Parts: sequence; structure tokens; C-alpha cells
Amino acid sequence: MLASTSHQLSYLAPPSAVPLEDPRLSLYLVPNDPERTTLVSPTGEGIYQVTTSKPRTLGGPAVTVLKRRAHSTGDSVVAEIEWRRWGAHPVVRSSIFDGVLQKLKIHDLLHNKGGRFSLTRYFLGNDDIMYRWKLVQGIGYVLTNRRSGKEVARFTQEVVTDGFFRGERKWLLSIEPGTLNVDIIILTFIIVEKRRRDRVTDYMAITREDDEDPDEGPGAEFGGEV
Repeated sequence: MLASTSHQLSYLAPPSAVPLEDPRLSLYLVPNDPERTTLVSPTGEGIYQVTTSKPRTLGGPAVTVLKRRAHSTGDSVVAEIEWRRWGAHPVVRSSIFDGVLQKLKIHDLLHNKGGRFSLTRYFLGNDDIMYRWKLVQGIGYVLTNRRSGKEVARFTQEVVTDGFFRGERKWLLSIEPGTLNVDIIILTFIIVEKRRRDRVTDYMAITREDDEDPDEGPGAEFGGEV
């Protein structure tokens, strides 16, 4: 059992950015589902929690809520993502970008510069630097600083050698020290990974209809099975 349950997320807030002198921050997804997961530290503490509600009405939006451990319940909500349907653009509500509650369309927050089928997304950080999430085959999503080219974070799988999950093979978000707000890293990752998986699901559904052998799919093309 995790050392921190969902109601204990209101105790202590993590830093908004990893101080330069601190080591890499590793957050394990338990379970590996960007819509419903707890991001857990190597010591077994739940640091962030992601929940997604079902649409209340037919055709209504599902809503994903990202929370972090905080000093009060009111401070725990990082962002809400409204997954609108029927051609309406999904939106994000959050105050992490400049301290003021904003409502942003996802395509305005995460820019697509590679065309309709591209999975790469760009966004402007709180430090006025442009960042890029790019899917790297054999690894997963990798976040880089577009100014320096330095890797900022990556979503990948590893066999844990120490800590709470020692000996287990886990998917984790590994974040390097830097000036980018960690809340923004988590939020943008949740969006790009959720939408990537949606695309894989849609592709596999089409494949099952058109191919008599549904077990053959484009796993490597979309970054492998996750």
C-alpha cells in the first residue's frame, strides 16, 4: 500500500520548480494511466493525483483534475481539463502559468508545428523559454528546452533499483533540475500522453475493422506499448 492515500494529498506542497542543487525528481505512475493515476515518489509518497470523471450528460465532457499535495484543500488543485466532444476544443483551467486563473484551449497551450499527424507539441514555460514534448521511439515522450537543447524530462520505463518500488519494472516521469514549473511539466505531460493513447486506441479500432489479424498493430510507430 502506498504511504500516502488520496486524502493525504493535502499535507505538504512539492516545490513549483526543482532547485538547481537538487537531484533528478522521479515520479512513478501508479497505475500507468494518465487519466487516473497517482504520481508517487521513490519513497512511496503520493505527490500528484489525476482523476477523470465521466460525462454527466450524453455528449458532455469528461473532466480530468490534477491535484498535488498542498497545505490546504483549496490549494491542491493544479488544473482541470475539460475534454469536450463533437468538434469543440478541449480546454484547461489553471492559474499555474502566471498566477491568475485562466481558461485556455489545449491547442493554444500546446502548439502543433508538425502537421495534422504529428505527436510533437511545443509550449511556453513560466521562465519564458519554449519547450518541446517529442515522442522518441524506444523511450517515450521526452521534454527538451528548445533554447539549449537540454533534456528536461522523460517518460520511460525502468527496473527500479532502490526505494519503495525496488525490483519492480515501472513507468515513471523523470524530471531534471531546472527553472520550469514542475506543475506545468506534469500538466502538459498528462495531456500529450492521454491524447497519444487516444490516437493509438482509435487506430487499433480501425485496424480491427479492416484487418482479419487485429494483433498486428503500430505499437513501435506510436512509441511502443505503454
